[in-house]
Amino acid sequence: MKRILIYLLASILLISIMVVVAIYVPNTLPVGSDFSAIYYADLALVNGVHVYDIPSMEALARSTINPPNDRFFMPRFPYPPWYVISTFYLGLMSIRSAGALWFEINLVMLFLSVWFLTDGWNGRLRLIAFPLSLFFLPVLGALSVGQYGFPVLLGTSLLTYSLRKENVALTTLGAAMLTFKPHIGALILLSVLGWLIVSRSEPALSLTEGFGRSAMRSIVVAGVGLSIIRLIADPLWFINYPKMLLGYQGEGNVSSCSECSSIPVWTSRWLFDGSLKQAAIIAIILFIILMVLFWLIRGSLLRSPELLVTSSLLVTLLVSPYLYNYDFILLLVPFAVLANSSGIIPKIIVILDYLFPTIAIILYSRNGNITLNIVTIIIAAFLYLRARSQVDFPAPASYNGNN
Repeated sequence: MKRILIYLLASILLISIMVVVAIYVPNTLPVGSDFSAIYYADLALVNGVHVYDIPSMEALARSTINPPNDRFFMPRFPYPPWYVISTFYLGLMSIRSAGALWFEINLVMLFLSVWFLTDGWNGRLRLIAFPLSLFFLPVLGALSVGQYGFPVLLGTSLLTYSLRKENVALTTLGAAMLTFKPHIGALILLSVLGWLIVSRSEPALSLTEGFGRSAMRSIVVAGVGLSIIRLIADPLWFINYPKMLLGYQGEGNVSSCSECSSIPVWTSRWLFDGSLKQAAIIAIILFIILMVLFWLIRGSLLRSPELLVTSSLLVTLLVSPYLYNYDFILLLVPFAVLANSSGIIPKIIVILDYLFPTIAIILYSRNGNITLNIVTIIIAAFLYLRARSQVDFPAPASYNGNN
């Protein structure tokens, strides 16, 4: 109880400091970029406008921000309604202050992710991991433009921790956070749900009795709760949300995926006409191949939830066509897994895979993004070979009693 009280007081103090800094400390963050999408959605929510009613949202934004007509642009927020509900307070602030607070929140989620990923590490190495994670270029890019992938990073990190600790509450929270950005979190979530279902009838996993059942029940309840609270954002979300997504997909940079950094899109550009249709076909073929390969190591995946989560994350980064540079912040998860593996080779791979894209993007800007795909392939191949050898991935039972 005393520890909970300390955490609560520390959280209140941290939140108070963040709000004060956001409101009173001047900043030059680019609030007119990606961040503005969630800000205008939050502004609509706190003013009683449905968050997928685009014309009404634009009218509200114009009247509130009062921008020059020829410079105003309101990007769409193509994510689930509970994302907006969880950040409604941003709409109560000016866009400049809200942008600073969102930057701080993302920074906290980043450092919390590192905290969970480095659980059990040597104290000095754990301390070094925090600045290293911050200066990974996709992370810096995501922070600077106010991108939305940090809840998925935190959710994935929570799951690597909570599944081996058999913590139902944190498992539920991690699963819920994966839904905030479905196109990069969905496969990870489905893999975890599948693992929990299998764990209920697999004695070899040596799980605490009832963990799989309790976690599944808790996740289902959380899913029902999210389905109910999304009515706050828009009672007609089931009509307006798909309608907005269809309109969003018709926008120029989205329909052409001109800034995407995924393997299917790169392959489509090199070998075919560069269309998303071709990229989708390539993605399906890649997904089938990877599923066959990972079926061959299903025993290792079942025994190690950490490997399962990391593998599903890597499959997402390898096959999803609609990936941008900043989505590769998820590479921090396999970086941590490799860095904590035995032997010098995994650590060398982490160092090289950390530096290679960083240097390439600095030197070649957007053309250097392809190196993110290269390091993803390298990490996936190494983890696959190590899993086939059943090396360095302990079963959840190794952590029992450490809750």
